[in-house]
Amino acid sequence: MERIATGIETLDDILQGGFPEGASVLVVGRPGAGKTILAHQMMFYNAKPESKVIYLTTLAEPQIKVMKFQQEFTFFDFKEVQNSVIYHDLGGVLRKHGPGKAITVIDELLKQYQPRLLIIDTIKTIADMIPSLTEFREFILDFSLRTATWGCTTLLLGEYSEEDIEIRPECAIADGIIYLYGLEEKKKQKRFLRVLKMRGTDYAGGENAFIITENGIELFQRLNPVVVNQHYKQFNERIPTGIAKLDNMTNGGLPRASTTLVSGATGTGKSILALHFAYAGVHAGEKAVYVTFEENPRQIINQSLGFGMDIQRYVDSGHLQFVHVSPIELDIDEHVYHIQKTVRDTGAQRLVIDSISSYELGISDRIKYTDHIWGLTDYFKSLGVTVLLTHEMTNSTGGISQITKHGVSYVADNLIMLSYQEQGDELKSFLRVIKMRAGGHSKTQCEVCIDSKGLTLAKAGK
Repeated sequence: MERIATGIETLDDILQGGFPEGASVLVVGRPGAGKTILAHQMMFYNAKPESKVIYLTTLAEPQIKVMKFQQEFTFFDFKEVQNSVIYHDLGGVLRKHGPGKAITVIDELLKQYQPRLLIIDTIKTIADMIPSLTEFREFILDFSLRTATWGCTTLLLGEYSEEDIEIRPECAIADGIIYLYGLEEKKKQKRFLRVLKMRGTDYAGGENAFIITENGIELFQRLNPVVVNQHYKQFNERIPTGIAKLDNMTNGGLPRASTTLVSGATGTGKSILALHFAYAGVHAGEKAVYVTFEENPRQIINQSLGFGMDIQRYVDSGHLQFVHVSPIELDIDEHVYHIQKTVRDTGAQRLVIDSISSYELGISDRIKYTDHIWGLTDYFKSLGVTVLLTHEMTNSTGGISQITKHGVSYVADNLIMLSYQEQGDELKSFLRVIKMRAGGHSKTQCEVCIDSKGLTLAKAGK
């Protein structure tokens, strides 16, 4: 089936290339949801001298106002207006002659321009002018027949709620439905897009977050874990952690393409262990992505020098890339999308996230939090990427029960716990490997020593 791209890369991925050519698609949502922006972004993306697009305004918003506000976006191109992009106002025809005459005008425009894409903003205005649902159904059918005859793809914008979608005749007749909606939170408004229906093609369902920038809509596809083609065979290969004693405890290192959760209280050495893991990878010629929340990259680079690890040169060579965002500004859907894209674009074989506890600030829903962590790690497992996550425990002495109650331990193939213990007048840090799904491991508890060499391990009591 031929496709017509939307101009929004992620949406095209969700739709497996775009809308089916010739389809009639409803783009619905409450006022301010982003319908007009999406339509214009798609319109200017597809506008060419040999492939014209028509934008029909009705009684909802004057054409001059639509153009005034849309010209603020980078996709708006004045050179295309009334050349490849044809604006036409149906409002006057609707006021004077009603919807019947509007069909005639649309038919004339189709014959004159033979457009690839036609947009009506909004179809809800016409629906309000036809009180009978039966008559409006006939209007939509007549309109769809005419556009399909010309092979024209149509977008019908409308101010509909989710409840309206279930009962309106246009929703039943349309080949596809794109639903835009938002949630008001204390920090900012969150916007989402869902594909509710698309005849003739498969698509990725579910809730996808998006933001509106000067470039238009930027969409972040929801986590869609891949449970096939995973690199289970790579579990037989061990990769070094950068800590010799820990490699001995794990029979040669961590299994490649596995996920390791390093859990412990503040100051026990989680971040330094993660730094060793990333450095060992880039030092061996691999590429790594290091996601950090609490510390900015410059702090980490300076800290690494104190441990004898010059990671700046690996940043300069492109082998190590940092992703840094403040936990206060964290938007979980957007951030996860960027992590996935960064790992794919760089071809990274190792990923560090320090720490996943910061995700809790970005997600109030505990179930969604654990689902995101699971989906994220499962996705990278399918790419053969070895992941190390750090996780903060509130209890300084730690404990296995505290790790499991957070609901994140089950995502990990390997679990390493760091904890404090009082020994006389001293508070010492200890490391223990709790589990490894691929092969055995040492159950010995080792004392954590942090000095100019970074993090080293010694047998407890030594």
